[in-house]
Amino acid sequence: MYYSTRRGYINVILLIVIILVFFIFIGWISYNTGVNIGEGRADTASAPKSVLTGIDVPLTTISLAENADLQKLTGLAKLDSEAGLVEVDILFPEEAVIPQGSIIAAWLVDAGKKGGLGETSVSDSDQQYGTPYANVDFNKGVEDAPYAFSLGKIEWDELRGSYHLFYEGKDNLSPYDAVMITIESDGNSINYDPRPGTPIMIGQIIK
Repeated sequence: MYYSTRRGYINVILLIVIILVFFIFIGWISYNTGVNIGEGRADTASAPKSVLTGIDVPLTTISLAENADLQKLTGLAKLDSEAGLVEVDILFPEEAVIPQGSIIAAWLVDAGKKGGLGETSVSDSDQQYGTPYANVDFNKGVEDAPYAFSLGKIEWDELRGSYHLFYEGKDNLSPYDAVMITIESDGNSINYDPRPGTPIMIGQIIK
């Protein structure tokens, strides 16, 4: 009788232990599954975007880069005109530093009638209902000058090890002739000027 009772207690204890082990195992599985899912989402969120198709646009410094001691920069832009995608990577040598209070920015540039790389994309059909700016003389000067379209600020990307920008628009970008990198001394925060600052790199878009 005593032996049977004792054996019953042991069986109950073993059953409880088995149940506890089972729940601990289930909890461990759930925890690791959640961690793996979380890591997967984190990897997806932080993974650099890239333009899968398009053309490469090598970027080279121009003489004005020496004024900011940035003449040793190297860079590459990738452009998918039809999809409206642009990706820019700028590599800084160790000794090169962006001047304090400044940023670097990327632009697409249309040549204009009197300068810049490529050919102007000014179209008479765009002016069929009237002269842009409602002033013939002023519009002529605007058409002569290059036009710059801002892609935004280029920021440090730890994963890529470069200053990086990914622009995703909806418009066809084929009218533009060049990618231009500028240094914006006002940091685009005080007395903001929407026009380009000093150009330091340029790359022609070969069509």
